[in-house]
Amino acid sequence: MSSRQARTSLRIGPAGTIFILRGKPHASASLPRERDLAMKPARMHPPIHAALWLVFALLLVPASRVPTAFAATRVFSDADKGATVQLKVGDVVELHLQSNPSTGFAWYVHPQSTHLLKIIGQSQTESTEPGVGRPVIQIFKFQAVKTGDGVLLLHYVRSWEKPSADEQQFDLHVSIR
Repeated sequence: MSSRQARTSLRIGPAGTIFILRGKPHASASLPRERDLAMKPARMHPPIHAALWLVFALLLVPASRVPTAFAATRVFSDADKGATVQLKVGDVVELHLQSNPSTGFAWYVHPQSTHLLKIIGQSQTESTEPGVGRPVIQIFKFQAVKTGDGVLLLHYVRSWEKPSADEQQFDLHVSIR
């Protein structure tokens, strides 16, 4: 090898950095430090790293949900008082009960009602005619959360009055499998 020909060698430095050295290597020559390099080693930037973790976490959320694709919604009304229904865990029971909130009366879930159903929503329709004393439909949505037999019990009362023996009630017997 002539003195004009440069010799090329590769060296691996700290943190896996590859250095290409040209020229005649000298025994006392040390590898350049990272701060002396013209190009720094490629590293993932923290914002990109955080964004990748966020995408990964968002992909896991749908996978962790309980599938409710086969859950049925069953609708009941005043006419179904006292009925017995068969449900599966995850099914939704929707009650449509007529009430007159302008007189102070409304449907409320009775404290002795079954705990096999969890209330997941409550709303009411608007009266079709203006004025006091017009009926509306209160809508309750419950989801079956446990297996077993129980009674869904609601009572029609004024919230400020004490319960009485002659209050109107709605009961629906549920069997959840």
